[in-house]
Amino acid sequence: MRNARCLATVAALVLAGCGGPNRGDAYLRSLAEARRDHHDGRFDLAAEKFDEAARTAKIPRDAVYARYEAALARARAGDIARAASELRAIATTKPPTAYSAQAAFKAAELARANDQAAGLRELEAVVVDFPESGVAQVALAIVLRHDDESSPEFSLGHLDRLAPRVKGTKVEEKVLYERAKHLDALGRTEVARDAFVAVANKWPYPFGAFNDDSLYRAGEMEEKLGRPREAIALYEHLLSQREESSFMGTYERPRYLPALLRIAQIYEEKLNDRSKARETLHRLYTQFSTSTMRDDALWREAELWRKDGDMGTACDRLATLTSDFPDSRYVPCTSLRCPSVKRPPKSKAPATCHDYLLRETNPSKSNDPAPP
Repeated sequence: MRNARCLATVAALVLAGCGGPNRGDAYLRSLAEARRDHHDGRFDLAAEKFDEAARTAKIPRDAVYARYEAALARARAGDIARAASELRAIATTKPPTAYSAQAAFKAAELARANDQAAGLRELEAVVVDFPESGVAQVALAIVLRHDDESSPEFSLGHLDRLAPRVKGTKVEEKVLYERAKHLDALGRTEVARDAFVAVANKWPYPFGAFNDDSLYRAGEMEEKLGRPREAIALYEHLLSQREESSFMGTYERPRYLPALLRIAQIYEEKLNDRSKARETLHRLYTQFSTSTMRDDALWREAELWRKDGDMGTACDRLATLTSDFPDSRYVPCTSLRCPSVKRPPKSKAPATCHDYLLRETNPSKSNDPAPP
């Protein structure tokens, strides 16, 4: 205990000697007053205090931050014209500051509230002028949502014009991914497939934000084109990128499980290969330890073994299901398939088997929504 107190004292002394930059008492006082006024709804007074904080700031970034907050406070107070002017001044500062992109986006949103066409032009300028910023992605989504009200064809044309203007930047990936989605929406399946594959190849895992979505959607395109084996190859490529986490957290991506289920369904329904379908379903059980569909996969796998006349393996799978998932909805059904499989004593599963579970069930046809 004594050692712990000594260590705490030393740590406090070290931290005191290595404090942050001196922002100045006047700046900190004005900032605190501005935030208090803002919290209490006195936005006009808050704007004045933020202005004062900007004037007294010792660090340039602090001054820009205070100017930005002053503009937002004026917008809340109803002085839209001055707020927009101040935001545009920050947005056009050369070289750009840490708040330039946000200021440009906020100014565009203020403009859109009064003149939608003008605001949309400013939002497109945010995409082009600040393509490395996160707000560029948001601005693009707003512009496309408006375009889609006209037609996907209109949006596609807009994306085609925008793509060369953001080439080589962070937002280019989203522009090209959205272009592939709009090609799909217009029924240009083969071109859409190529576009999705191009996005996945240009921005590979783990850096591509849309890599898994692009591979998954390209697989869907191959299915539409009647090419099930090519679809499986794309889904398997997606799954090959999956990593195990050695520490806290997970590397799981939303498309992994749907891809595995699509493979199982294709083998069963399109290629009539129950052996491969069973193997794929068992992968779900063994490899996706956190999935809530592991019992569904075991049940479906057992059904396929039963259809092929191997009741021994089918009952083994159902015994595993009952042991590992004693509260599963399938538990009261397992004994109907295999009388040797007994209900666990402390099971909280339903008392009786629902008839619909004994009909054809396939976890790959789940009603769970797919990722966007």
